[in-house]
Amino acid sequence: MEMFDFTDPGFLGFLESEGCMDTNEGLINRVAKVLRSSPNDVIDTEEFRSACTKAGVDPDSFTQADLDALQSRLNK
Repeated sequence: MEMFDFTDPGFLGFLESEGCMDTNEGLINRVAKVLRSSPNDVIDTEEFRSACTKAGVDPDSFTQADLDALQSRLNK
C-alpha cells in the first residue's frame, strides 16, 4: 500500500488547488469550483453567496483581493 507524504509541498499545493484546505487560496478555489458550473457569464451577488454556501465558505469573509483572485480563476 502506497503512503502519501502529507508534508510534501507538492501534495499540500495540490490539496490547496483542489479547495481541500481552509487556507485563503483553498477557500477561493473551493468557491471557484462551484461557480465554474454556472451557465451565467456574469455572477451576481446572490449567485456568489449561494456558491459560497454550497462550498462551505462564509461569503462575508471575502475581501476585494479575494474577489479579484476569484475572478482571475474563473477567467482562466
